[in-house]
Amino acid sequence: MKFGGGVLRDTTALQNFAEIVRGLEKPLVLVVSAFNNVTNELEQILKSYVSNNYDEVSEKIRLLAQKHYSIAGTSDFPDFNTYIDEIQRIINIPYHGDFDAVYDDIVSKGELMSAVVVNHFFKTQAIDNELIDIRDVIVTDSIFREANINWDETEQRTKQVFSEPKLYLTQGFIGRDSQGNSTTLGREGSDFTAAILAFCLNAASVHFWKEVRGIYNADPTKRNDFVLLPELSYREAVEQVYYGAKILHPKTIKPLQNKQIPIYVRPFGEPDFEGTRISEFPAGNQAHEPEVPVFIVKENQILISVSPKDFSFIAEKNLEKIFALLADFRVKVNLMENTAISFSVCVDNNKHKILPLTEALNSDFNVLHNSDLELVTIRHYTDSAIQSALSGKKILLRQTGRKTIRFVLAATD
Repeated sequence: MKFGGGVLRDTTALQNFAEIVRGLEKPLVLVVSAFNNVTNELEQILKSYVSNNYDEVSEKIRLLAQKHYSIAGTSDFPDFNTYIDEIQRIINIPYHGDFDAVYDDIVSKGELMSAVVVNHFFKTQAIDNELIDIRDVIVTDSIFREANINWDETEQRTKQVFSEPKLYLTQGFIGRDSQGNSTTLGREGSDFTAAILAFCLNAASVHFWKEVRGIYNADPTKRNDFVLLPELSYREAVEQVYYGAKILHPKTIKPLQNKQIPIYVRPFGEPDFEGTRISEFPAGNQAHEPEVPVFIVKENQILISVSPKDFSFIAEKNLEKIFALLADFRVKVNLMENTAISFSVCVDNNKHKILPLTEALNSDFNVLHNSDLELVTIRHYTDSAIQSALSGKKILLRQTGRKTIRFVLAATD
């Protein structure tokens, strides 16, 4: 079972957490994220540190500690204070320029702190549990912020550590490389952690506890006509996640599908409600496809268009250069299209990656871009669904398939 930061926000939430867990059959592994908004707060601490604003950093660290003390109802547990001291030690050393490595060192503390608080609270509720540092289990490479899993070593350690029929508590999102450095698995990576452990332990099922009742056909904060999808196939879930749906971390589904482990996305506030079940269905069984269009919106997009400076075709050699640079700067392509002499990609507008990428592309290509865009994907589209998604928008790019239609959109002037 994985419990995200969106539901772990205060002492009342911890009480609900305890009631869900109390009396469940063992063995059971609980994976927790950082508490609500803590990852963002740690990112702000990092930002102030990189800017050499040490007075601001110290105040933010104090507020972060106070937030956890308030949730826990005490400040008297040394294990938690150890992580606060570690953050303080990091910022006492002048910033050395390896942003991603420092990011993982600081931001990984969020999950470590939340697990200590949950462990402390469970003990006050007479819920016996063993707290495991997941960094002793999940082995990764040294690609900070998007580490890859060493599956063989991780599986071996998982089976050794989680070997008894009892309740385990551990952290999501983080691991450790062979040099002993903390690493992270990408934003929302706690979902992936639960999938890794489930795969290695041949779990009976995996449950993701969320603020919502399950998976909807649209973001409830964006549209009023959303409906709950009680069942999805692995294939449909993978398609939606690939296009940007905020169902689960993108890497979560594959290891679970490989071992046919069913997934449940369930409401934290209604523990008796099953939510959405994701599992395998017979090939070609259309009954389990959503009966309504599914809307997926990715905001803060940038459309980058490149063309050769010598007016040559966009052929294999040019594509090889472009994709090599995309890989070098770790830029994930959300949509792409090419014509005879131009190639366009729609990507997340992460300035840390996009600025150096466009500078590198400029050496061989003419580069144009449009920012402040939306990428809208409609699965199982209808004419009315398309019309509702395009209202008030200007189409910059359109791609149409049998089941999926996609648009890169700008706001109309």
